[in-house]
Amino acid sequence: MGNQRRPLFDDFERTNSRPSTHGESTFEFMNRIAGDYWEHPRALMEEWLSHVPSEEEYNDLRQRFRSRDDEQFRSAFLELYLHESLLRAGYAVTIHPDVQSTSRRPDFLAQRDDLRFFIEAIAPGSNPASKAAAKRRSVLLDTVNRLGDPNFMLILDELKDGTSPPSSARLRHDLQRWLGNLDPDAPWAPDAAPIRRWEHGGWTATFRALPKKRKARGTKPNDRTIAVYGNAQVEFIDDAPPIKKALATKHHEYGDLGAPFIIAVGTYIQDRDRWHSSNAMYGHISWQMSEMPDGSIAARQTRQPDGYFGAPPEWANRNVSGVLVINQLMPYFVQQAEATLWRHPNPVHELPDAIEIPCDTINLANSTLVEIPAPMRADQFLGLPDPWPPGEAWPDD
Repeated sequence: MGNQRRPLFDDFERTNSRPSTHGESTFEFMNRIAGDYWEHPRALMEEWLSHVPSEEEYNDLRQRFRSRDDEQFRSAFLELYLHESLLRAGYAVTIHPDVQSTSRRPDFLAQRDDLRFFIEAIAPGSNPASKAAAKRRSVLLDTVNRLGDPNFMLILDELKDGTSPPSSARLRHDLQRWLGNLDPDAPWAPDAAPIRRWEHGGWTATFRALPKKRKARGTKPNDRTIAVYGNAQVEFIDDAPPIKKALATKHHEYGDLGAPFIIAVGTYIQDRDRWHSSNAMYGHISWQMSEMPDGSIAARQTRQPDGYFGAPPEWANRNVSGVLVINQLMPYFVQQAEATLWRHPNPVHELPDAIEIPCDTINLANSTLVEIPAPMRADQFLGLPDPWPPGEAWPDD
């Protein structure tokens, strides 16, 4: 008899029901959070992981989940989600199949009847400097959130990062002394609230005091001191280049696989209208202006040839049959992930009309995006009740 697999999550009595902190990894949070609601995503991950047949692959995924690195966690969960989805769609799934002409192996080979295709998964991450900066920033934010002042919450108006972790003791002492000298019953207008500018060790943070209503005063275990994060700068965001950069790391790894090839990209962006993804795949929208015989100006929408798939007649990356973008995939709202299959307009190997997993499909026809809705809802496909998880994430004390 083989050795029993070690479970993904630890077996102990959970009593900590506090929300996640900034410095806490997704696994650390899921492993310790108490409450019936949170048992469901833990059980789902354990079940899906049990469907991975190879001990080597099981242990690899388990190690990545438990690494306390959120980027490793998200990458592993994307692969686990794809594996489970393919199984539920009736495919025989081979993990890391051998392929000809290279020692590299794609993540999955899916086969059903006469249909076969390969999938490679990637979850773009941040560079080491950005990860280190985020870790330092989380120290400051968690220190402030744990102040537990009975009378005030704070608005964070400005935050300038230092190059080393902030002094938690100094920050906590300074803010507690400042708030302790304020009167929560003073007649303050919202635009004239007391301000504290904290500077130390290269860090600059500006806070405004926000008095709690009388009935809300005191402290509770789940309280967070920062009520409003107003420090983010307004800027134009274009997530198309990062998506294309992620795809570029995968599309030439295997050459011609002799079958359709899908790259699955896990993203965590605000892209409800698919603006970023459509620009990444088919090029940014532009307008061509032309003068008509009567002197009027006519405008025609077109797409620039800067998309991952290129433009006719010079289509690019034709060995990639489609890109499956899975946005906002997390274990505790897995059914809400936005899954979209972007089909290559002219691939070497054509995908079937439907791959039978819960994703919308986008085709490009005459510079127009044509959407085909998912064949079924993700919660139904995954066998989850509605709502899921059942119950309350943060029940009243």
